[in-house]
Amino acid sequence: MTEDDKYKLTRQDEDISAPEYEAEEKAEYYDFGNWPEVFGLALAALLFWLSFAFTG
Repeated sequence: MTEDDKYKLTRQDEDISAPEYEAEEKAEYYDFGNWPEVFGLALAALLFWLSFAFTG
């Protein structure tokens, strides 16, 4: 990891120019929507239910 990469990890949005920000946003093109949160909530509810279903 170069010194520039270390600095890039701690840069705030105010520290970069608008074109650089847009390029960074385009590079992060994954948009999963809300399903990870819904899946996580359902999985947590299932695990919560299972922990009480088998322990009495």
